[in-house]
Amino acid sequence: MVDAIIEVSSEAGRQIGGIYTVLQSKSSQLVKKFGDNYLLIGFCDDKCEADFKEEIPSEEMEKVFRSLDAEGITCKVGRWIYGSNARLIIVNASKFAKKMTNYQDGMEKHDSMANYIKFTLWKNFGVDSLMSTEWDFTENVVWGYACGMLIERLLATPFYSGKKTVAQFHEWISGSALLYCKMKNLPCGTVFTTHATVLGRSMSAAGKDVLALSLDPLARANVSNSYRFGVEAKHLLESAAAKNADVFTTVSETVALEVRYILDRYPDVITTNGLDLSDSPLAQDISATRKYVRSEMIQFCESYFIAHYAQSYKNPLMLYTSGRYEFTNKGFDIFISALGILNSRLKSQKPAPERRIFAFVFAPSATIGPRQSVIKNYLTLDKIHEYLSTLAQNKNGVIDENYVNLQAATSYLVGKTRADVASMARSFSKEGPNPLINAFDLMYANDKIVNSCIESGLTNSQDDVVKVIFYPSYVKPSDGLLELPYHDVISGMDAGIFMSRYEPFGYTPAESALHGNIAVTSDTTGIGRFLKSKMDVRDKGITVLEMAGRSSADAALELAAFVEGLYTMPPAKLSGMKDEAYKMARALDWTELISNYYRAYDMAARARDAKP
Repeated sequence: MVDAIIEVSSEAGRQIGGIYTVLQSKSSQLVKKFGDNYLLIGFCDDKCEADFKEEIPSEEMEKVFRSLDAEGITCKVGRWIYGSNARLIIVNASKFAKKMTNYQDGMEKHDSMANYIKFTLWKNFGVDSLMSTEWDFTENVVWGYACGMLIERLLATPFYSGKKTVAQFHEWISGSALLYCKMKNLPCGTVFTTHATVLGRSMSAAGKDVLALSLDPLARANVSNSYRFGVEAKHLLESAAAKNADVFTTVSETVALEVRYILDRYPDVITTNGLDLSDSPLAQDISATRKYVRSEMIQFCESYFIAHYAQSYKNPLMLYTSGRYEFTNKGFDIFISALGILNSRLKSQKPAPERRIFAFVFAPSATIGPRQSVIKNYLTLDKIHEYLSTLAQNKNGVIDENYVNLQAATSYLVGKTRADVASMARSFSKEGPNPLINAFDLMYANDKIVNSCIESGLTNSQDDVVKVIFYPSYVKPSDGLLELPYHDVISGMDAGIFMSRYEPFGYTPAESALHGNIAVTSDTTGIGRFLKSKMDVRDKGITVLEMAGRSSADAALELAAFVEGLYTMPPAKLSGMKDEAYKMARALDWTELISNYYRAYDMAARARDAKP
C-alpha cells in the first residue's frame, strides 16, 4: 500500500502544453485518495502566476528550502488553484545552473553546475549532450537535477519517515530528477511516464510513419536517427529515464508501440488519459452557452466578410481544428485539403448552395496582433444589430438560427431609419480584394496554413461555399478578438476535426464532444485507438477515421465525404450525433481510469521494497 506520491512535471501548475491537462484533470482523484500526502513539484516562472497560491512552509520544509537556497535553488510551496488545491512546490534553478564547482574529468575542472550535471549524466547513464547547446535542454536538465535534490531532502524529513513513497516523473524534461534518485538510491519507488517520444515526434514531422514502423515487435530505432535530427541529448535522457525507472508507463496503446520501437522498453502499465467529469458542463448548460456563443460567432464571421460581400449566415455548418502549430503532425494539411475538395464539389453544384461552411484553424503562432479591420467591423455590426433589436424589441440582439445577413435584416427599413443604418454601414473597412485567411497580422511571411488554403482553392472569395479563418492565437477572454474562453467558443461549433498523424493521446476530440460537438479523429491517435477498442466508432458522435497506412490524399477524400455528410444531414440527426458524442466522451472518466495509476504506484513500491 502506497502512503505518499510525489509527482514531478514542468507543467504542474504551469499551462504550457497537454500534460497540464492530464495532471490538472486527475488531481481531484489523487487529492481525494492521498490528501496532503500527494505533492506535485513544478517549474517556477511567470507562467505559474495564475495557478499557484503560495503558502508559508512548515518548519521542516523551511529548513529544506534554506539548504537548497544556499545552493542557488529557490523553492516555494503552496496550492495549485486549478488542480484541486493539491500541494505544489515550484522550483527555480537558474542560479544553480550558473554556480561554479570543481570536479574530476580526467583532470581537475572548474566549471558551471550545468556542465557538471551534463558530465554526471554522461558518466553514469551515457547521455551525450556534448553538442546540445540549446538552452531548453540545459535549463530542464538542471531543473530536474534540482528537483532530485529537493526530493532527497524531503524524504529525510519526519513527514516522510516510515511512509511508503513513490515518485512519478513526466517526460524527458524531468528525466534528470529520476536519474538523480537512481544515483542516490533514494528510498522511494520511481515511475517514469512518457506522453510522446522526442525522436518519434521528430521523425513524424519529417514524414516518417512512426506507427507503421512501430508495429513490427522486433524493430528498433537506431540511435543515429536522434543525431540526424539533432535531438540526441533529449532522446538519450528520455531513454535512460525509461530504462532506469522501477515502473515505466505511457498514456496509450499507440505510444506503447512507439516506446518499444524508440526507447527499447515496453511499458509496464498503460495509464490512459482521462477527464475529470465531476465539473464537466451539463447538457442543458452547454445548450444555453451555445445559443449565446453561436450568435457571437455568426456576428464575428459576418464582421470578417461584410466589407467585401454579402452572403448567407443562416444556420451555417461551423467546424474547427486546433492544436500546437505542427502542420503535418496535427493533420492541418489533411483538414485543409479535405475542405478544398468539398468546396470544389459544392461550388460545382447548379445552383451553388447558399448555406455556408465556416472552418476555423486555432493554432497559436507569432502575431503582431488582431486585424484592426475585423475589430472595427465587429463593433460597427454590433451597433447596427443593437439598433435593429431595439426597433424590433426582440431577443436583446441575440442572432437566431434563421438570421440571414445584415442586408436581409435591414431590407424592411424605410426613411430616416434606413438612412441611419446605411450611414453606419459605410464605416465598414477591408484589407485587400478578398477577406484574408489569417485573423491576426503575422510576424512572418509565407505561412504554411495560409499558403495551403490558397493552394487548395480556399481563398475566401465570394463564390466559395467553404470559408476558412486561421486564428493564430490562444483563444481566451483577453485575445483581443473573439475574447471568449476556448471551451465557450467550441461550444458554438458543430464539429471538431483532429486528423493527427502523430498524437500519443489527444484530448481535443473528447473536449470537443463534451462541449456539444461531433468529433472526428483518426486511428493514428491514442484516443482514436482507445475508443475503437471500446466501442463502434464508425459514423458515431465521435468518429474515428482510418488513416493508418493510408496516403494523405485518401484521408482527405474520406474526410471531405464525411463533412459533406454533416453538411447535408437533417438538423435533428446532426443534433442527435452531438448528444451521442457527449455520451461517448464520458467513457474517459478518471473515476474509472485512475486505477491504472494506482497499479503503477503499487508496482513501483514493491520494486523498491525488493531492492537492497
